[in-house]
Amino acid sequence: MTETPAPTIVAVPDADLAAAVARPGGIARLADRIRASGAVVVAIGTDRFDAERGRGHRLDPTAAALALGRALPEHGLLVAAAPTRAHPYNVARRVLSLDHVLDARVGLVVGARDHGLPATEEQHDAAEFAEVVRGLWRTWPLDSIVGDRDAGRFADTDRIVPLDHDGGPDGYRVRGPLTTPSSRQGEPVLAVWHDVADEGADLVLGGAAHPLAPLPAAADGAGPSRASRTTTGHGAGPRTLRDLLGLPVPAPVGA
Repeated sequence: MTETPAPTIVAVPDADLAAAVARPGGIARLADRIRASGAVVVAIGTDRFDAERGRGHRLDPTAAALALGRALPEHGLLVAAAPTRAHPYNVARRVLSLDHVLDARVGLVVGARDHGLPATEEQHDAAEFAEVVRGLWRTWPLDSIVGDRDAGRFADTDRIVPLDHDGGPDGYRVRGPLTTPSSRQGEPVLAVWHDVADEGADLVLGGAAHPLAPLPAAADGAGPSRASRTTTGHGAGPRTLRDLLGLPVPAPVGA
């Protein structure tokens, strides 16, 4: 039986992102380069997982994803995070909020370490970090919202549950729930970098597992195309990131 090839995901270097926001029309030109790659999914911020590339100037991946997501209304976006910089509650909330703004086209890539930070004695486990993020995404199912104005009932609140995660003395203690309902795509896509234990993630990226495609070089003297100035989708709306990656929608929680 022939396996379906994994969808191509293009990685945008942090240096290119920083340059794009510093120049007029830079995001539009960067969007054109992403289209030229042929990929429909973009990884943002994964340089931080590399000991060599992860030390330069960079942007917050969620802020960069917001700008690129508006310029690329039919593309999916994966934003990077590591437990050496961020707390899983804050990451879960930011990524889910971004997913709502960009109409279910967002996911997260969890790596073991952000090399842009000095090494510290306190090291949290990246697999546990990913587990907590996914658990938080499931604390408030989107289909629990009923919006019954006559009955004065906004949601089935008994389906909004705390996470109550206790990772012990060296792990995370997170109660939850999130203050945001989950996604139109069930929940944002959860990917892990190849040096992190998979633990049921949707996708493993980097290395030989699923190498990321390089971003094509900028064309000399090229200005942004008309399409790259598009800021919203039309018609039935864009496909979700799960659609673009061929991933199933998770079963509803607590239905």
